[in-house]
Amino acid sequence: MMVTYDLASPCGGVKHHAQQLAAALRRRGDYVKVVGPSSAAIKDAETHTFSGVVNVPANGSDNMLGIFVSPVSIAKFFRDNQFDVIHVHEPLQPSLSYWSVWMTRNIPHVATFHAYAEAEARSFLLARKAWAKTIFPWFQRGIAVSEPAARYAKPSWGRPLTIIPNGVPTDIFTPPPEHVTNGHVRLLFVGRIGDRRKGARFLFDAYRGLIERQLPVTLDVVGELGDAAPPPQLPGLRYHGPVGFERLTELYRSCDVFVAPSTGQESFGIVLLEAMASAKPVVCSDIDGYRQVAIPDGAFLVPPADAAALEERLAHVVQLDPATRARQGELNRRAAEGYDWDRLADRVRDEYVAAISVHGGGKSNGSNGAA
Repeated sequence: MMVTYDLASPCGGVKHHAQQLAAALRRRGDYVKVVGPSSAAIKDAETHTFSGVVNVPANGSDNMLGIFVSPVSIAKFFRDNQFDVIHVHEPLQPSLSYWSVWMTRNIPHVATFHAYAEAEARSFLLARKAWAKTIFPWFQRGIAVSEPAARYAKPSWGRPLTIIPNGVPTDIFTPPPEHVTNGHVRLLFVGRIGDRRKGARFLFDAYRGLIERQLPVTLDVVGELGDAAPPPQLPGLRYHGPVGFERLTELYRSCDVFVAPSTGQESFGIVLLEAMASAKPVVCSDIDGYRQVAIPDGAFLVPPADAAALEERLAHVVQLDPATRARQGELNRRAAEGYDWDRLADRVRDEYVAAISVHGGGKSNGSNGAA
């Protein structure tokens, strides 16, 4: 299970996707090693890391990638470890995935595509197509986490993609046994504040408006700052910074409403799933990736990059009676259970079996004619 992003970063949807999928596969009896670049030591027998991480800003976000991973180290790892399938997440990210695939052409490969962008420069699209020709001939199967992700991957992949969504461990993200309130409605935001596409600045403006209205509300903010300034000092706003998994689940359970004001370039709302599994109503931007996840009875969609509209919607939700919000959370929990990793892992494993069959049978694996 190869991740092309920094495994040491506390954030990152792709990393969490791979780790949670790996855990679900292990529970059903498979052996899974998570492999990827890392900017710090990770003491875990089921994880192998490489040094050589650098930041490559792209798609509105920082991307900590294994650009300078040593090919010699990669070759040694695959000499010392034998696998039936290599599953690469975001395979076009340089350069770990390229060296790994080139060195293991005798092993079946599966790709998962996570990324999405509403608009893309033609030069970058042409570059993606060029890079794809050097690596995709040795992939037998491809997965996309959503329809938007599949649309984005299609020009470079050029073959059918199986849609298997992101999952959520519903045994970890759980509703609170009981909800204690101090009379205030607690909002929660989770995301990199320095990543402009996460829309934190619009939430801060909206929250300021709620305070000026003297509504009973607080806001918990979780995530790395990056190059951004800290959140504004407003009454009831608590900035927690990046937090560990256990603390994150506690914050989801203790909030009343989850807010995701992203402006776009989201292929899928993992944070929405985490909130839904925690039985919380959601206020989120009306963008492609979030519409894939949100359900009408448990979510309120607002135009992206519109602080005034976000403020109005939040004001409405804050003034709902607690029983209504609780009912919305219950419906979200039921919807999230359909995304449990123990259900989705078998679908991913079917792709592994298909890749092994194609590779072993010598069948054509795509329009490029490679076998």
